[in-house]
Amino acid sequence: MRRLLAPFALSLGIFTTTAVGQITFEFDFVDVNTSSGSGFDDATLGSTRRASLAAGASLLGDIFTTAAARTIKIEVKASESDGGGSLASTGGLTFTNSVYNLNLPSGVIQSGLHSGQSSHGSMTWDFGYTWDLDDDIASGAFDFKRVAMHELSHVLGFSSYIGSDGSGIAANAYNYFDQFLTDAFGNKLVDSSGVYQGGTILTDGSSSDVYFSGANAMAANGGQRVHMYSPVTYSSGSSLSHLDTDFYGSTDYIMTHAVSAGASVREFTAIERAIWQDLGYTLAAVPEPETTTLLMGWAFLIFTNSRRRVRTVSRG
Repeated sequence: MRRLLAPFALSLGIFTTTAVGQITFEFDFVDVNTSSGSGFDDATLGSTRRASLAAGASLLGDIFTTAAARTIKIEVKASESDGGGSLASTGGLTFTNSVYNLNLPSGVIQSGLHSGQSSHGSMTWDFGYTWDLDDDIASGAFDFKRVAMHELSHVLGFSSYIGSDGSGIAANAYNYFDQFLTDAFGNKLVDSSGVYQGGTILTDGSSSDVYFSGANAMAANGGQRVHMYSPVTYSSGSSLSHLDTDFYGSTDYIMTHAVSAGASVREFTAIERAIWQDLGYTLAAVPEPETTTLLMGWAFLIFTNSRRRVRTVSRG
């Protein structure tokens, strides 16, 4: 991974650590932009942006009770400002020593990094969009903390590494998440030996439905498989790594492939929590429900995972 330079901090970076239960996120703010006062180093908003990112990480981490304390190191890369592509993007570590390789085998995050790797994942933000950094989200702004929760979830393993042709991110390199992906009949897309079995399901132009078929997720979904985002035309970085917005909507779930501007949920649904359990996580008790006003905006964001480049699309 290329080491990026940050204004003011040069190659040392600037670290912010936030403890979340037994999971700690450590953010290394690095930047290739040599001009000062941009992104997370903005003279006016930089410190608030960092605090909002830490708060979003805390909201995510609060749902987990891991068996042992873990520190997740995230490299926050050069920010963008064009407001014309990704709202945010993330990348996770990849390994090639097992069929289902992940930075959290069996859902338990490894305590250390593999040789030559300096972080568990990376993030990029585009500050060309209108962001709300606090808890009072304006109707035309995106909820920064909610997006942080979504993106960090991908780093923690809520993402697929299956490409449009069924290949993994490397030879015999699929995400642990991928072992739960099936067709409508429960047939796994990738078998236990790391061989893709899905045929043309992702490219046939019609029968492209893919489901998450973990036992906990299905139980939470009334015994039914959970619809994953799998459009007729495969969308690199979005397909298979999100719940299907067309089926579940875009406001009530954190891990759907699209979100509207304005206030949205910051709590995982029973189905999403069950998916985390299928990935091997132990979850804290469900918090008391809070009333949240959901305001639909005109812009929708398409999230992406490790090969993620996001686009906004107009919905009228």
